Amino acid sequence: MHCARLRCVIACAVAMALGCGGGLAQTDREQRFFEERVKADPQDFLAWNRLGDVYLLRERRSGDMAWLARADEAAGASLRAVASEFNPAGLSLRARVDMAQHRFAAARDHAKELLAVQPGGALATLGDALLELGELDEAAEFFARLAEAQNGSVAAESRLARLAWLRGQHEEARAHFGAALKAAQAAIPPVPLTEAWCGVQLGELAFRTGRWDDAEAAYHAAAEALPDWWSTVEHLAEFEGARGHDAEAVALYEQAIKNAPRPELWQALGDFHAFMKRPDAAKPCQEKALAGYRASLDRGEVLYVHHLAGFYADSQENATEAVIYARRDLELRHGGYAQDALAWALYRQSDFPAALDAAKQALATGLADPHVLYHAAMIHLSAGDIAAGQGLLKRCAEVNPHFNAFHVHR
Repeated sequence: MHCARLRCVIACAVAMALGCGGGLAQTDREQRFFEERVKADPQDFLAWNRLGDVYLLRERRSGDMAWLARADEAAGASLRAVASEFNPAGLSLRARVDMAQHRFAAARDHAKELLAVQPGGALATLGDALLELGELDEAAEFFARLAEAQNGSVAAESRLARLAWLRGQHEEARAHFGAALKAAQAAIPPVPLTEAWCGVQLGELAFRTGRWDDAEAAYHAAAEALPDWWSTVEHLAEFEGARGHDAEAVALYEQAIKNAPRPELWQALGDFHAFMKRPDAAKPCQEKALAGYRASLDRGEVLYVHHLAGFYADSQENATEAVIYARRDLELRHGGYAQDALAWALYRQSDFPAALDAAKQALATGLADPHVLYHAAMIHLSAGDIAAGQGLLKRCAEVNPHFNAFHVHR
């Protein structure tokens, strides 16, 4: 399925700082301890800050978004207890929760506030927010400062990798993700979640650029680091689906959903059934995905606005809804993937001039994702620019010869 793939990389600072080296039993003990502390004293901002970190770790490990809501509550309680100028850890928590909630402008503003209070304390989060807001050059400045302060760290290398990917510098991105993985593997004590996360990122980059052997090796290494992590299982499902291994892909998607029943996983399974010409099997999965997306919106969240733009563009074609959510997505972030989502939605609406403008803006960022290139190619062809469209199709095949294989919305 020709779907734009957004890897909206949430700040990995929590996974890197906390990881799960002590295991879930230790996390359980920490959670109970700090919950008892805030129950006894709701003004214990230090306990709220630590509890928020634990909740963010829980969300990352389990995939259960309810933990994110609890982290949001912890951040609010911490800053109500002690104002931000005297509570930099609470302000840091607030910014990281904003990032995880895809409230990128708020994350940027809170990170800038923290940077004024504690120089160097918000470099990663501020860079992350600017990256999602499409301010690549400004993000690069903060990542360079981070790399200078933490040379060779997972935090620095993974962010440099992401920046390189968004600029179309694939080999540089591969080198930085490889360095991030080596740093994670060398950590003492081991932090399996961080190692698995880095492996998945390296594997996804390889998958998107057609290096399937490298992708398979990276995904299986991630699975060895942290068995049955829902994110690894989901990426392996996509990989098997792209290779045409039908039964294996379905089984892996079902396992991922069992581990973390997130709506985007239901959509991925539904899209795979549709790709394999099984509309009757696709429909209930897509309905569960849509119900999950709408439930999130009803809670006031914006986590799945981008997913809804893609969902209505490709899974349940409704061009009007696709454009509505794509425009909302563009309000949240201003990078190449958001422009691509709008371009593809406008293409589905047959508004080719507007789609062409958005596609050109997506490409102007330097983004060379094969499915963004494919979308731009189809839009240029439909707008009558045959030579440009054919050139983009050629470029797409050069980046990833397997771009016609199954891919999911991210």
